[in-house]
Amino acid sequence: MTREDRFSRLVENMYKAALAEGRWISVAGLINDVTSTFGHSLTYVDVGPGGQSDIWLSQFFVDSERREDLRQLYFGDYYKRDEAIPRLAGLRDGELVHKSNLYTDREKRKSAVYAFRTRHRTEDGLFMGIDGLDGTAVVWSYGNSTCRDGWGHDQIKTIKRLAPHIRQFSRVRRAMANACALGASLAQLLENKRLGLIQLDGRGRILEANDRARDALLKRDGLRDDRGTLVALHKGENDELQRLLAQASPPFGDQGTGGSMKITRTGTQAPLVLEIHPVQAMKANHGMRQVRALVLVVDSALRPRLDPDLVVAALGLTPAESRVAVAMASGQTVPGIALALGCAENTVKTHVKRIYRKLGIHKQTELVQRVLSLDAFGTSVG
Repeated sequence: MTREDRFSRLVENMYKAALAEGRWISVAGLINDVTSTFGHSLTYVDVGPGGQSDIWLSQFFVDSERREDLRQLYFGDYYKRDEAIPRLAGLRDGELVHKSNLYTDREKRKSAVYAFRTRHRTEDGLFMGIDGLDGTAVVWSYGNSTCRDGWGHDQIKTIKRLAPHIRQFSRVRRAMANACALGASLAQLLENKRLGLIQLDGRGRILEANDRARDALLKRDGLRDDRGTLVALHKGENDELQRLLAQASPPFGDQGTGGSMKITRTGTQAPLVLEIHPVQAMKANHGMRQVRALVLVVDSALRPRLDPDLVVAALGLTPAESRVAVAMASGQTVPGIALALGCAENTVKTHVKRIYRKLGIHKQTELVQRVLSLDAFGTSVG
């Protein structure tokens, strides 16, 4: 298999993994193979108005193995004192930097973090910052190159080619996770109440839309259904929308490429965010027509902002348990919650176990549904 064939296979599997529950591990192995590196990590960060950051997701991979132990060790013992982290803030979107350039000569000799990187073959690796929409970002970290002469031109070129796919993979996976929709079938996605979804065929024609997406189209506030075609009301945005739709469903069955954009609305300052995602031809109940692209419609104005104090009263949790429950409902992971609350991950896990016991539930999806259901009863703020 040629390098280009391996790259195409990686991109195809990456788009599949964005929608699936358990396919990320196989994609991680392909990334390390195609880029010739010992390992990599992806960290998805929400940056608040004051510059504070919340880690929504972070996973570490070495070869084709997920290393939860390394992730916990880094964030538990090294992250807050890593000299490189504040220096990453100045990276431009898509800019690559050698990790060794982010440490001074003295830090290379004395820093516990740099020693940690050296032990785990990442001190000569790379960082890339990838900007998202609405103050989000992905920090893509590579371990050392497996090539004898270090990082070469072809490796750097491959990483830069992968960057837009990594951006879209991260954004779509987050949207799916927030909607408790990872691994859902086409039929289940159409029944989802937390995410607007539109299915398109290979010509970009609308096959089906779920209730939330159909409501957005009927309001004609930024988007509309023009005789089976998805159209944005503003010309410049519509030009961009049609470009992204064509990019997601290229002719001759070639692999499509995803993309994101905002849609301006007159009824509210909060835009609609569209995540346009290519899929392999999937059969649906439309005769011979097949789904070739999904459009995820995310309405930021409808995102619940829950008051932990009100959750305390509604669910009978302690203040600490309530903060953890609200954070999980907003999509944060255990390590992200631990960092935000300034406590250990085991403390967060203990709170989660107590929450489950008090509420009589067993899964995170049940907790998310229970907390978000309070929004319908007036427990939201802002």
